[in-house]
This record gives sequence, structure tokens and C-alpha cells, in this order.
Amino acid sequence: MKRVEGMNHSLAKFLLRAVLLLLLPAMLHAAPPNIVFILADDLGYGDVSCYGAPDIKTPNMDKLATQGVRCTDGYAAFPVCSPSRTAILTGRYPHRFGLTFEDYFGEGAIDLDPKKHPTIGQMLKQAGYTTGCFGKWNVANTHRRPANDYGFDKWVGIHINHDYYTHKHVANGELDLFEDGKPLLDRNGTWSDTIFADEAIRFIKGHKTKPFFIYLTFQAPHDPIQDPDIPFDPPRDKKKAENRPTYIKMVERLDREIGRVLQALQEQGLAEKTLVILTSDNGAEPVIGRNLPLRGAKQELLEGGIRVPLILRWPGVLAAGKVFSRPVIAMDLTATMAAAGGAQLPPNAPFDGVDLMPALTGNAQLSPGRSDYWRRRMVNVSKNEYFIRQSAVRKGDWKYLRTYERLDTGKFSEKYDEALYNLKNDIGEERNLARLEAAKLKEFRSLFSTWEEEINSSLKSGESGETNKILSR
Repeated sequence: MKRVEGMNHSLAKFLLRAVLLLLLPAMLHAAPPNIVFILADDLGYGDVSCYGAPDIKTPNMDKLATQGVRCTDGYAAFPVCSPSRTAILTGRYPHRFGLTFEDYFGEGAIDLDPKKHPTIGQMLKQAGYTTGCFGKWNVANTHRRPANDYGFDKWVGIHINHDYYTHKHVANGELDLFEDGKPLLDRNGTWSDTIFADEAIRFIKGHKTKPFFIYLTFQAPHDPIQDPDIPFDPPRDKKKAENRPTYIKMVERLDREIGRVLQALQEQGLAEKTLVILTSDNGAEPVIGRNLPLRGAKQELLEGGIRVPLILRWPGVLAAGKVFSRPVIAMDLTATMAAAGGAQLPPNAPFDGVDLMPALTGNAQLSPGRSDYWRRRMVNVSKNEYFIRQSAVRKGDWKYLRTYERLDTGKFSEKYDEALYNLKNDIGEERNLARLEAAKLKEFRSLFSTWEEEINSSLKSGESGETNKILSR
């Protein structure tokens, strides 16, 4: 009898321990986590050690991957900066906001409107977070609206890329470094990304007692190509392969700045309470960057222009060292941050992404029928020109790509070539299966047509706020 009682007692202790182990992650993270979103600028898929870079050392990014989840099929929403960042901030396809959101936000393009298109900064602030943005903003280039107008309590950063040391535009010498919308004049000679990391660290130390959200958008390794170890190094030509050694130093300096921020979280006892997401806004530049084993580069809808490094770490919630191979896109990251922070979505602006946590933790699977879409234009507002350059759809292992004919005038015609790739077997997009997979080709044409119709409905309903009513070429 005593033996049976002893066995029952041991069994009870075992069961209690098992239950506690199951509940511990939820107990540790009952309070909303801090969230640090780190965005590199033009960092290629093959420019990070843990993604196969043979000539670049990125120990901090690599360590982050061993501590969390490394996604092999993570996608930017766009192959260039401004629309990509719009998607991250809003969780929605940038195409919904108007045709000028399908290219660089050049002269005459409207700014992202925080009243019509709420940002993750606004959502998390309303959920009780203290919010900070440090780095490149790039969604309000025409009127230079500060990130403070978009839900960020603190902003130190730039609107577009500038000289890393003088913080002035290379083309016109205009200062582009601000603190809460006012020119910041006392950082001359300090590497831009060091400024942003310093500010993020200061923010972490000053806001330890309540949840915070940091949107940390580094400038590297976007041009100008400058040596981070040579103060006031003159910009080098990004189109010359001989300057890749300088580019490598920029990526390694980026890794060092990322490491400093992660170390600050550790030193403040916040690493276990923080969701960290690291990715790039698009692929690397051709020639000087490395997107291998992918084909293509920034500007293109080939994989090299849109598939990017993507790592998530949340100790106690996400398993360390996990590799996730299902396709995910930037808007999923927005939905994930909102869900983790308990943010309420605007009822009239649903996300185009999903919360990844159920899939990343193994508690659910992403829908096998979900598809991701891209459309890239060449936009000239002054000439009222909105030519489509490429379109693409990814569903499962398959990708459909349209490439429009470029005319001698520099414009694009309505004629296009079609390609169909099985990315599981052909990551380099070398074998076009369009002629061999007639049923699959028909399926993807239909998918894309349905998406375009839905996007055009958004524009017609007045979601965009643009005065231009053109919905196609």
C-alpha cells in the first residue's frame, strides 16, 4: 500500500512538472512582449553568413538565428524601399493606396496618410506601448512628415539615404537627419547606423518598466558605398564589383550595430521579454550585393529582388534554432506584431497578412491555399505615366512571373512574357515550365486577375486618397 501511495505521489509530481513546463511560456509572457523590429536596407539573401554568404561575417545575425527561427522563404512586399516599408507599417499591400505606391515615392508622389492608413506604431501605441522609430523613414518624402505623426513617441532618423558621415544628400547637399522633425546638427562625422543604434539603446534603457516597440531601420548596406572605418570616406560606385570589399565592411558594421542593440536587451534583463524580428526591405543591388542562390536583384520580381533574410526570436515562445520553410511575407510580420502586442486593427483596414506565431510554434499550419502577390510599376507623376514592369504570384512551391516588354523609349508595352517556376526544385528560376504546365499556368493567371480586381476595387472605393483615377495603363 505504501508503495502504491509512493508511486501515486511520484506520478502526481511528474504530472505537475509536465503541466508547469507546458504553461511556463504562457506564464512568462502573460504581459505583452517588448517588440524590436530591425530592418536592413538592400541586404541581400546571400549577404548573411547563416544564409550562405562565403565572404561576409555576421556573427550577431547568425546568433539571432540560432536563438530563434530562421525563415528560408521570407519575402519583402516590394523590390524597392518605399512601398516595402509602407507594407510593413500598415500590414497591407501598398497597391491599395494608389498607383504612386507601386514605385519609389518620387517627386509628386503622395505621402502615406496616417489618418487613412493607420500604422503599426499607432496600433501598438493605442495598445499601451511606448514607441520609438530610429533610422530611415522613407514613406513621407514629399512633405517630410516625421515618424511622430504616425504613432511614434520618439524619432531620430532620415527620410531618404544620405552620406553616412555628413548626413547630407549626396546629390544636393541638403541635411537629412532629424529628431522629432527638427534638424539634428550635432552628429556630423558619426556613422549613421551608429546613431540609430545609440538611440535605440537609449530608448531601451529609458523604457524598461512598460512594453515598448522599436522600429529600427538601418541605412546599411544601401548606397552611398562608404567605408565605416574611414571617417568622411567619399562615396564609391555601387556598380563596380571592385567596391564589394567596402560593401562587405558595411554589412559587417551593420551586424555589429545590431549586436549592440541585442546586447542592450540582454544587459537590461529584457531579452526574454522581447520579440525581435530582423529582415530587409528588399534584395541587394546587382553587382555589388549578393542574392545567390537566387536570380535577380533589387528592382526586380525575380527571387533576388524580393526574397530576403528573415529571423524571429522570442525566447520561451519560439524554439531556438528552428528553420521555417513555408512562404511568408512582410504583412505577416505586421499581423504578428499586432497580435503579440494585443493591438486592435482598424475595422475598415484588415491586414493582408496573418499572425505567424501559431505556425512558427507548431500549433497550426499556414493555409496551403494562400498566395502572395507583387506588382511593380514605373511611375512618372508629372507625365501621368504608370507602366507595369513586372507582376508575380507565389503559391506553395510555385511562382508565376510576368515581365512586360520594355520599349526603346524606356516605357513598357502591354505585351508580356510569362514564366512559371517550381521554386522547391529550381530556386534559381532557371527552368520556365509555363509551356509544360498548362493547367497550373491557367490557375495562376486566374489568381492574379482576381487579386488585381480586388486591388482595383480598393482604389475605386477611395482607399488610396490619390487624385489620379487611372487604374491601369
